[in-house]
Amino acid sequence: MLETELKAMLTENQFDKIRDIFKWDSIKDQTNSYYISPDNILKKHDITLRIRTIDNTHILQVKKHTGKNGALQISEESEFEIDAIPMELAEFDVYKYTGVKTTASLIGDLTTTRYSSFYTPEVEICLDKSIYLGLTDYEIEIEYRKSVPQELLDTFASIDVLFNTPCKGKFSRFMGRLLGWRGW
Repeated sequence: MLETELKAMLTENQFDKIRDIFKWDSIKDQTNSYYISPDNILKKHDITLRIRTIDNTHILQVKKHTGKNGALQISEESEFEIDAIPMELAEFDVYKYTGVKTTASLIGDLTTTRYSSFYTPEVEICLDKSIYLGLTDYEIEIEYRKSVPQELLDTFASIDVLFNTPCKGKFSRFMGRLLGWRGW
């Protein structure tokens, strides 16, 4: 599945305002369990490997980043239901899911409360509050198929949320916090 999205980091105040403006179709807690390879080859291929847990269901997700342009991010995503969250993924399994020959180790978790609303059938607003490694951050994602309606962008602009600067994804923010530096 190809995912096209606009992303922006928010302050807690902006998060609260957006949460109050929209009617939410769902509110769910999800935990991302992140994996890295010992040789950094997944990073070199711009692949994020995670297991997302929602309501005791575990989905192994492979996210291959194919393009970035400021706040616009394009990724190819694949998902596979699995039974548990292993500490290690064997080379056979990593290759089966990513096409890259390496092993992968669990390095930690990030838990998100996600508010989701379909603004139109082709535009979904995802408002996220994420907690990881003693930090809480806030983010807005607009996932879309064709284009984002201008009136929606205007609504966000009215509370100083602009999609005009690059926004690191959750995995990069997690790694930056874990490693204590911003160069991840």
